[in-house]
Amino acid sequence: MSFWKKSRYFAVFLTAACAMQFCAGCSVPFLEKQESDGSGYLFTASLPANPKSLDPQSATDAASKTIIENLYEGLVELDENGSPQLAAAESYTTSADGLVYTFLLKNDRYWFYDANQDDVVDDDETWKVTASDYAYAFQRIFDPQTQSPYTTMFSCLQNADAVQSGQLDPSEIGVRAVSDTELQFTLSRPDAEFLSNLASTAAMPCNENFFQQTKGRYGLDKESVASCGAFYLRLWFYDQYGNQNQIFMRRNAVNAKARSVYPTNLTFQIRKSSDEAAADFTDGTSDLMTSSVYQPQYMESDNYSVTATRSVTLGLIFNPDDTAFANAKIRKALSMGIDRANIGGNSSGDLLPAYGLIPPAIHWNGTSYRDTYPDAQTAYDPDAALTLFQQGMQELGRESLDSAKILVCASLMDCDNLHDVIQTWQEVFGFYIGIEEVSESDYWDRLQSKNYTVAVCGITASYDSPAGVLEQFSSRTNPFYYANGTTDAAIQALHQCGSKEELQQKCAQLEQSLLDECVFLPIFYKNQYCITKSNNKDIGYDPFSGALNFRNAKHFE
Repeated sequence: MSFWKKSRYFAVFLTAACAMQFCAGCSVPFLEKQESDGSGYLFTASLPANPKSLDPQSATDAASKTIIENLYEGLVELDENGSPQLAAAESYTTSADGLVYTFLLKNDRYWFYDANQDDVVDDDETWKVTASDYAYAFQRIFDPQTQSPYTTMFSCLQNADAVQSGQLDPSEIGVRAVSDTELQFTLSRPDAEFLSNLASTAAMPCNENFFQQTKGRYGLDKESVASCGAFYLRLWFYDQYGNQNQIFMRRNAVNAKARSVYPTNLTFQIRKSSDEAAADFTDGTSDLMTSSVYQPQYMESDNYSVTATRSVTLGLIFNPDDTAFANAKIRKALSMGIDRANIGGNSSGDLLPAYGLIPPAIHWNGTSYRDTYPDAQTAYDPDAALTLFQQGMQELGRESLDSAKILVCASLMDCDNLHDVIQTWQEVFGFYIGIEEVSESDYWDRLQSKNYTVAVCGITASYDSPAGVLEQFSSRTNPFYYANGTTDAAIQALHQCGSKEELQQKCAQLEQSLLDECVFLPIFYKNQYCITKSNNKDIGYDPFSGALNFRNAKHFE
C-alpha cells in the first residue's frame, strides 16, 4: 500500500496504575522481574487507530497486525534479514519438484481462551494447536464468503482458482492435515516466495470449532478471539467518542513454558491519530515509537537507541488529468533534469538519492535486493532533457508550463531537500515550481479529488519482497491513478515464478519498464525510524506491515 496510508506511529510507555487495576486479585503466573534478562516489564503501546479486525485471514491495517502478531504464532517467521525461520513448526521438507511442502508441528503449542475471565489457565480452557487449524485457515482464505485479501499471495496452492470461483468446496484447497502434527501443502506450480509468505499474519492458524462458536463475530471483539501465541486478549474496549480506549493483553502462560515470553502484560492505548500516538512518546512517558520523520532530539542523544530502515521510496507523481504532465516526453525530461547525485546531502542521512523504485530495505536471499540489482543510474543530462522538454511542448502547442506547486505531506519530510530539485529545473528548463505543504488529511483529500498538479508520494511494500513494492503499481490500487493492463499482467506473472532467480529477473524487468514510463519519478530513498529508550531492547518492528512484536521485548533498569 502507499506509505502514508499505513499506520506509522506507535508509542510505548509504562502505566503502572493501569496495570495494577487489572492485576489486583489475579492468579495468572507472572514472570518475576529479573535484572539479568530484562523480563517482567509491563509494556504499554499506543496505536493510531482502533484495530479493524483481529481475524488474521482478513486484517490488513497495522494496528490489527500488531495485536495479531502478539496473539498468534505461525509456522515460520522472518528474521531481521528477511529469511524464514522455524516458529511453531519443528521442521519441513520440500519435494524435488517444489510442489509439496510437508511441515511437522511442535507438540507443545496450545490455544488458550479464558472463558471465565479469571486469568487462571484451567484445563478446559486450553487445547492443542494442530495441523487442522492451519488447514482451516487456508480454507477460510479461499472461501468466497471470507473475501480475504490474501488469495493472490497464496494463488499457487492447488485448486486455488476453482475454490475461489465456487467450483470446488474450500476443503479442496491444497492444504491438508495428515495428522495432528503433520501438515502438507500441495502447489499447482512452484512459488519462489511461498515459504516467506507463510510468515505473514494471513497464514496464522484458525481453530474451526472456535470459529463456528463466534457466530460471525470472529476477530471483532474480545469474546471472539482465542490465543495460540505469546499473549492472550484480556480487554478490548473502544468507544469512538471516548478517550480511554485500550487493549489489554497478558502473557499466555501455557505457551510461555515452551517458548520464552519476556513481558508480563501489554497495554495498547487506542488513539485517534498518529500524531496523538506519537505524543505519548514525546511527553516523556513512553518507551518506544516509530516515525517517518528524522528527529535529532532523540537520534543525537545517548538516552535513546535508533534503528533506521530505508524502506520507503519518495518520488514525484502527476495529476493524470493535467495535459502537460500527461505528455511522456515532458515527464521523461523532468526525470533527466534531476541531478540525483547532488540531492539530500543536508538530510543527516535521512535521505539518499533514489534511481529505482525498490528501496534498499527490501531483502532478497538474506541481503538487500539493491545489492543484487543496483539502481540503474538515470543520467543527469540537462542538454538532452531540455531538448526532450521542448519536443513535448511542441506536441502540446505550448510555449511554457502553467505555474504549479509540488504538493507535500508536511509530516513526511523536510521540504528543504526538494529545493535542490526545483533549483535545477529552473536552471535547465527556465521555469519555477513551488512547494505546498499540507496536513496528512488534506494531502489525501487533495489526491483523491485530483486537486493537485505534482505531488510527492511515498511507496513501500506491505511485506518484505521486491514484488510487494511493484504491486503498488497495479491498476485501481495506487493513489496516483496509474492503470496499465500490460503492467497488471507483469505483476500477476511475479506470483507465478517457480524459482528465486526467475522472480528476481522479472522484478528487475518490471521495475525498469515502470521507470521508463516516468509515471513515478524516484527522488529519495527514505528512512523509517524505530526509536526506543536505551534501556528497552528487542522490540520487534516490521517497517513494511507496521506491526510491533513484544514476545522478546526486554527492559533493563
